[in-house]
Amino acid sequence: MGRIDLRVAEHIATITLDNPAKRNAVDAPMREGLRAAYERVEHDDDIRVAVIRGAGDKAFSSGGDIDGYHQVDAFGPEGGGVPPIPRPWPIWKPFIAAITGYAVGGGFALALACDLRVVGRNATIGPSGLRRGAVQGAQQSQRLSRLVGTSKALELLLLSKYVSGEEAASFGLAQAVVDDDAVMDTATEWARTIAGYSPWAVQRTKQLVYEGQHLPLDEAFAWEEQVAAEGYRSADALAGFRAFTEGTASS
Repeated sequence: MGRIDLRVAEHIATITLDNPAKRNAVDAPMREGLRAAYERVEHDDDIRVAVIRGAGDKAFSSGGDIDGYHQVDAFGPEGGGVPPIPRPWPIWKPFIAAITGYAVGGGFALALACDLRVVGRNATIGPSGLRRGAVQGAQQSQRLSRLVGTSKALELLLLSKYVSGEEAASFGLAQAVVDDDAVMDTATEWARTIAGYSPWAVQRTKQLVYEGQHLPLDEAFAWEEQVAAEGYRSADALAGFRAFTEGTASS
């Protein structure tokens, strides 16, 4: 039986998928643990950013626990189906996936649900649904097409294709590829940078990017202008620009 470990330090929540005997496959207790972790991140004002990782160095996550799905008769004509794993959107606090080893199937879906992805050079990433005779659900088709474009998404989905960390970074699926032993350090460094910014401004930035995609361009521009103006009137902006003009802030 796996578990979800959540630890908070320096305004950063580190969420660990802990089931290394099954390459961090997400079983029923872990699904409940993830839901609780997401609720904590969303509502705890001390948390500004979250990093999701897998225990050990073999996998971020290999997806759902297939043995557990069989036990609850998830498959077949009378089956109840497989519950989706990801959620982060519409949580407006940023999530970073720190990926080493396998991130496939539902683990791939969980990585897609994060806003930023740091991958190890030896990572193996991709959808597995068609390999199992199933549609690749858990929001994979919709998130992937928005991240890398229709053509590349279809290539990965229809071939049920796994790619390396290097290849994932080459077409924008990952924002950084680093040596495997540097993945967590890099993700944590990014998280510290984000946590050092105004929480309100960070969350509104994420919201503008996600929700603005569904607006006509003129409406998106107008909304961004409105949010930016509100930000300029904030105490955080006053302090930030004052520090810049006084030479006490980074450029």
